[in-house]
Amino acid sequence: MMSTKPLYSFRFEHFQMEIPYTTYTLHLYPPWTYIISYGSGLFYMFLILIIFPFLSSKLSTQAKNSFAKIHHTLLFVYSFISFISTLYYLLDTNEIRNWSKFLCSPIPSWLRLISITFTLSKIWEWLDTAILIWKGYSLSKIGFLHIYHHATTFLLFLCAMNFPGAEKSGMLLNGFVHTLMYYHFAFRLPKFLRPLITTLQIVQLLTVTYVWHIVPSSCPADQHFPKKNFVEFLLPYLIVPVYSLFFFKFFIEQYLLSPSTVKTESSSNKKE
Repeated sequence: MMSTKPLYSFRFEHFQMEIPYTTYTLHLYPPWTYIISYGSGLFYMFLILIIFPFLSSKLSTQAKNSFAKIHHTLLFVYSFISFISTLYYLLDTNEIRNWSKFLCSPIPSWLRLISITFTLSKIWEWLDTAILIWKGYSLSKIGFLHIYHHATTFLLFLCAMNFPGAEKSGMLLNGFVHTLMYYHFAFRLPKFLRPLITTLQIVQLLTVTYVWHIVPSSCPADQHFPKKNFVEFLLPYLIVPVYSLFFFKFFIEQYLLSPSTVKTESSSNKKE
């Protein structure tokens, strides 16, 4: 029987996900759970070290520029759809005014479909790095934040989907930030608005981490998650503070220490 609140449970020992609007449940066990999670980061490194540089020599400048424009435009549109869909759901269910329901109520099938694609879009975003490499940027110029971010966000969102509150927060806040960010990459925002993107990045990271932290103490269904699934619960605490630290560093260097000069777009060119 199809569920109106599809099951999602990412554990390294057993990954279960009901596919919305079907009777099929995906089951994965080790080593596949490790391959799709940790392995995704290793595959990303392989792409940026070998495949993307190789393709750079095979593509014309016009092809690279056209690809970048289409890629950023599509991610802008997709991010907006994810954000506005989540906002609509929160308004329609009144969860936007009911903190307990926001944190604890599982999402319906139609929104789970968007959530699944949102997590998969973290792999799509690897092409951000390809575009920078094709523009002639070295990995050192692209920077640690960009590379670390892209290598770990897919794993992060696999974990975040375990908690309804974190799942909704990710689509809502990250979707909104990415709407602004990819609009900027595709069409350019006014210079004075660029610090806003980094500020919102930091705010959404801190907010979603707070939501992740309080769900077990706020939602009976998840109260035993930290003890039973310690590694899965710990991972966001290991990943997100690194993002936050380097976003703070980026913001200070770009907008406080030298406000008159906005350095290369590479450093800002991705972030969550």
